[in-house]
Amino acid sequence: MTRSQFETMAGFADPLTAVTRRGKLVLAQREGFLELDAAGERFELLGPFDSAAELGDDVEITGVVAPQGRGARETPAMLVRHVRRL
Repeated sequence: MTRSQFETMAGFADPLTAVTRRGKLVLAQREGFLELDAAGERFELLGPFDSAAELGDDVEITGVVAPQGRGARETPAMLVRHVRRL
């Protein structure tokens, strides 16, 4: 790997880095799914998560946002690692 290739790659954030967002649990466009409505951002929540949080609750969610390619859905998906009711 040349120095210039390394410098270019260093500019990208690690796509597997966990992020934390606060918002409200709402129904997703796809039946049977929930979304997090977080101050103008919406994320479709993926993966089982044990939590007392219910539809309409204010929550803090930590997870990994799925990379989006061409032709991606409008709502990005987040693989949930942790949910906390606020």
